[in-house]
Amino acid sequence: MVKLTHRLSVAGLVLLLLAVGSVTAASDPGDEGIVARVNGVVITKGDVRIHVEMYERAHPGLPPGKARDARARTALQTLIANVLQEQLAREMGISISDEEVEAAVKERQGKTDDASFAAMLAFTGGNPAKLRYDIRKGSLEMKVRKRLMEAVLVTQSDLKAQFEQEKYTLFPEQVKARQIIVLTPDLADRLYRQLKEGADFARLAESTSTDLSRTKGGDLGWVTPGINYAPWDDIVFKLKPGEISQPFRSPHGYHIVLVEEHRAAGWGRPEDKRDLLDELIRGMRSNTEYNRRIEEARKRATIWIADRIDLDAPVASPSTSR
Repeated sequence: MVKLTHRLSVAGLVLLLLAVGSVTAASDPGDEGIVARVNGVVITKGDVRIHVEMYERAHPGLPPGKARDARARTALQTLIANVLQEQLAREMGISISDEEVEAAVKERQGKTDDASFAAMLAFTGGNPAKLRYDIRKGSLEMKVRKRLMEAVLVTQSDLKAQFEQEKYTLFPEQVKARQIIVLTPDLADRLYRQLKEGADFARLAESTSTDLSRTKGGDLGWVTPGINYAPWDDIVFKLKPGEISQPFRSPHGYHIVLVEEHRAAGWGRPEDKRDLLDELIRGMRSNTEYNRRIEEARKRATIWIADRIDLDAPVASPSTSR
């Protein structure tokens, strides 16, 4: 796929837009044909085509035929869910103004002129109308979810229970350590012997280490697994406070590490992460409530879907309803 670069001229972008074709209106014969109705709201084959073609542009090489029919069905279900979401928002008294949508469009567009911006959208299979649709849909969902999150009541017992589930993730195992890195094994062995004989670790780090921590006497602060190259974790996290590792090699050189303190996983307190725990609980519960309301809206809705959505042929005559 050709990549747009900053050197592509405005004229070139406009030509690209013309070549791709505008999908603001129906871009194929039969695209105005209705493939679904949701409580009277019409979804056309053109709506489905826009979603499918944008997906196909992002994933080139996808097979045609039945596989494309399946993509069309998936896109249709997404469009149906979008209609239900909008109707749910309306029931909750939530809306997105045209001014909000236009402000978001301007933010996305930045200093790019209208023609170039439209061409960039067309290059990905979109258009200004589709962008506004996506912004409105996304903003509406955010507002609905925010309203539901604000309605969640979180108690102290909720926070404690959530902490027990999350504490090993929120407070992983840590060591407070100092480190010396040198470039040769001979120097590392010599420094290790000096340290075992009682030499001051911080002073040796300041005078010999190639690591940036040398300016702090090799002090690394609290270190979590997964930050350093192997075999750092395998060696250091087995040391007890006060122990010094034998020299070991990594891509950075030869390490000697002093462990000063150790924290087992889950070492923190609920109050240390109260805001995060509160946000996790609200997010999970509001997500469950959102999905429940969408499913209830689906059950109440009158939905008609066409038998076929052949993007390469006129839409089938309506014959399926529920």
